[in-house]
Amino acid sequence: MSKNIKKKNEFRRKNMNDGKGHPTYIFAQQGNDYIFLGITHSNVTKGVKNIKLEKNPNPKDTTDSYVRPKSEKYNKSSFGKKLQGWGFSDKDKEIIKKLTKK
Repeated sequence: MSKNIKKKNEFRRKNMNDGKGHPTYIFAQQGNDYIFLGITHSNVTKGVKNIKLEKNPNPKDTTDSYVRPKSEKYNKSSFGKKLQGWGFSDKDKEIIKKLTKK
């Protein structure tokens, strides 16, 4: 990562028009933008196959969870507060590590 990119390690919801918000894993910050991977229950998003996680990072949810294979970047004002208690399993950390190195 270049000098102007700070590493992050947190989960937040990306604010949506419906007032809910999709969970994301934020792994970097560049200026006022967060660089993140989307977390979803869907195995496909916008025609792209998502990667199944071993364990849902939300400790209150046992349903299947997937990570989107490509990172995105949005202004940090588009995100809510940090989600407490969320985390990846050791196996999922390896998947995330590969995705965030791209």
